[in-house]
Amino acid sequence: MNQISSLALAVGLALQPVHAAENPCTPPNFPIPKFPDKIYQVKDFGAEGDGVTNDTPAINKAIAACSGGGGGTVHFPAGKYSAASIHIMSNVRLLLDQAAVIFGGPMENFDPPEPNPFDQYQDFGHSHFHNSLMWGENIENFAIEGGKLNGGSIIRGDSPKGGDKLVTVVMGKNLLFRNVTHDEKGGHFIYLLNDCENVTMDNIRINQSRDGVDLMGCRNVQISNCRFTDCADDTIGVKSDYALGRKILTENIYVWDCYLESRCNALQFGSETAGDFRNCNFWNIEVGFAGKAGIGMSMNDGGVIDGVNFRNIVIRGSASPIFMFISDRLRSGDPNKKIGKIKNVHLMNVTAKGVPAREKTVFTSTISGLPESSIENVTIENVKITYPGGGLASEADIVPPLHPEGFSPRNLGRRPAAGFYIRHAKNLVFKNVQCEFEHPDERPSIVASDVDGFTLDGFEAPKPAGVATLRQTNVKNLTTRNCPGLPESER
Repeated sequence: MNQISSLALAVGLALQPVHAAENPCTPPNFPIPKFPDKIYQVKDFGAEGDGVTNDTPAINKAIAACSGGGGGTVHFPAGKYSAASIHIMSNVRLLLDQAAVIFGGPMENFDPPEPNPFDQYQDFGHSHFHNSLMWGENIENFAIEGGKLNGGSIIRGDSPKGGDKLVTVVMGKNLLFRNVTHDEKGGHFIYLLNDCENVTMDNIRINQSRDGVDLMGCRNVQISNCRFTDCADDTIGVKSDYALGRKILTENIYVWDCYLESRCNALQFGSETAGDFRNCNFWNIEVGFAGKAGIGMSMNDGGVIDGVNFRNIVIRGSASPIFMFISDRLRSGDPNKKIGKIKNVHLMNVTAKGVPAREKTVFTSTISGLPESSIENVTIENVKITYPGGGLASEADIVPPLHPEGFSPRNLGRRPAAGFYIRHAKNLVFKNVQCEFEHPDERPSIVASDVDGFTLDGFEAPKPAGVATLRQTNVKNLTTRNCPGLPESER
């Protein structure tokens, strides 16, 4: 039994056996690139690996020779290779010895950010690709294996000069990143992949960064056996921006057997959500802490999130264990854009407990749509959340803003509910859901408004005497079964 499954059992969740053919959380085995046996030694092309010499020209010569010669492996023996804006190409594997390190050299050695006529539709870091430690466009069959890639001089913010990313691939196919460690200064992103397909990430270690992995409009992605720590922003971001001047489908994302830490969001959809998202699956994942959402879904720019599964997720500390939110930001160049949707989401075997580092507040789990765009068909099953509690009866009358200035759990402020705050939703099912509180909480356990179709089957939440389990406004087709504090009902 794997570690995450053992953790789930330890807190009393009943893991239900599911046949592999019926289980969306099954490794997909997407194709990985294969390379000819030819080996190109990077030092044969003039690389020094002394930590001082700018090795970018030599590395680029080795890559060009390898790609032009029909493909193969560019080998980096032990050493420290100062580089900036390495141009990666098709049919090339970069193989680093265990003691080989490629790091970002002086800022003046980086390619400048290229012009982008669509940069108004996403942040600067998403809009430009050439200011990376290594970048490639329209490439196939590429891999990085072994060794270390570190940021060196690259920065986490935005700058018209210098680098802010480690690895950027735009319009790539058949990509492999395996057994690579990123020790320090990961810049804005460790990996920024835009419009890529058939991506495998295995045994990647991130020890410091802003964003860990941003998947922008990617398809057929498998991420496993990874450990991402000390991330200042999203560890794994599933997103879709307008940097390439078009809406791009995200589909078939599989993430499993990973450990994540973030001062922002751990497992996150958005904020960039111009394109649609289909069939995204996450399982056997431990979140050490998340300064915003442990499981976050923020639909802002007109796409549709349809078909997402989370299973066997353990969250040690999160400012918001579960957060689903729709806004009307609509930041894209699509002339026909309209408010997006979130639908067909299944959370199963999830536990959450504790306050994340550097945080003083844990916000109530939230499902918040809009009157014109409800969040639909959400099932929350075998879930246990332990909150700090301490909410006051006077807070039960709070109405969080429908159009906050931002899209994170903090922007909604305190919630009127102790366990779940729900508004503008359709067809929700809570089955075997427990909310516990370290201190008494005087707010209703669930506050729901404008909900059509709500089933509570086995919901439990200890509460002080006189405090409602469910407070509802305009809730239709409500069914309650096996819920202490609620009568059996169906209407």
